[in-house]
Amino acid sequence: AWWLAAGDGRLLETRRSGGGGGGRSGRGFGTMAAPASGPARPSADRDIVETTTTSAPPTGVGYKSASESDLGKVWRCEKVRDFEWRARCLGLDKNPEAAELLRRMLRCTEELNEIGDALARGDAEPKWWLGGDYDARRAEECNDAGAESFKAKRFGEAFDRFTEAIRSWPSRPVYHANRASAALKLGRCEVAAADCEEALRLDPGSAKVAARCATALQKLGRYEQAGERWRQALACDPQSDKAVAGLRACRELEAEAERKRVEEAERSEAGTRTGLPIRGVDGDWGDRLYSLTEMLDRCGGQLSALLSVAEALIMCRRYPDAVRRLDEAEAAAGGRTSEIAYLRAEIAWRGNG
Repeated sequence: AWWLAAGDGRLLETRRSGGGGGGRSGRGFGTMAAPASGPARPSADRDIVETTTTSAPPTGVGYKSASESDLGKVWRCEKVRDFEWRARCLGLDKNPEAAELLRRMLRCTEELNEIGDALARGDAEPKWWLGGDYDARRAEECNDAGAESFKAKRFGEAFDRFTEAIRSWPSRPVYHANRASAALKLGRCEVAAADCEEALRLDPGSAKVAARCATALQKLGRYEQAGERWRQALACDPQSDKAVAGLRACRELEAEAERKRVEEAERSEAGTRTGLPIRGVDGDWGDRLYSLTEMLDRCGGQLSALLSVAEALIMCRRYPDAVRRLDEAEAAAGGRTSEIAYLRAEIAWRGNG
């Protein structure tokens, strides 16, 4: 039997001997035919698991006016009750495996109802891979194709195949980890870090994925987070030379970044900051802003780069965006320097002029 925690992207899969998982139709307990003379369907207060109950579906809501969240609650609660009824019909109400499966379904139902409510309120966003046709066999085929493309150094193609594998079966951590490898080869470190985080959520004990995540975070200049992942890799595999070397390098890079941050803050406070060299741009501030923003993306939010972008935004009369960049600059400098104060004054003057 299978249970899809759709709002979270998790798939809870259990299979009985001789049975099989499946796509949306599902095979196993969920589709067992009940005996002709089986017991009546149990009511909500006669669950196999007496200590756990599902949330009651919303009442007094017509189908035409019901939200997707309400309809989802009704559907999930009915599926849980149907599972319990079929288990009773087959004499499995005292079976430990069936009872444990029902407990897990009940927990997932509660979590899904909470997720549905959060989505309806706008407090959460659905995962990017949701809404596909879940198919374990297709997922394996896509993953195998991605692995072949990766070996052939066709990393873009591999990335696309791993993406299809995740959409087809998002609960397998290896698909997320594989896509992270392809993303790193393509220089897409943000994607690689996010994929690794998802893989680690599903399988926290993978030293290889933790190290991969640390590498991506390190390339993004997030040294504190990278250090945490290197330490996680060491906790999973204390003999990992790669993790030891990675953690050492991360500490050195973090110390160097802090030294540069202090130097830039001191120059900014003194008002002696040297402007960033700009190549291939003329006096047009729109072109200059584009080039400086590209530089900022590559240098990991350095103070001097943030101030240069803020100057260009001011000249382009994009004052709200300039204020946001100056807020980032204050965070990077650890406070308001004289140059930041000057640029804020420029915004106040030009914005009111």
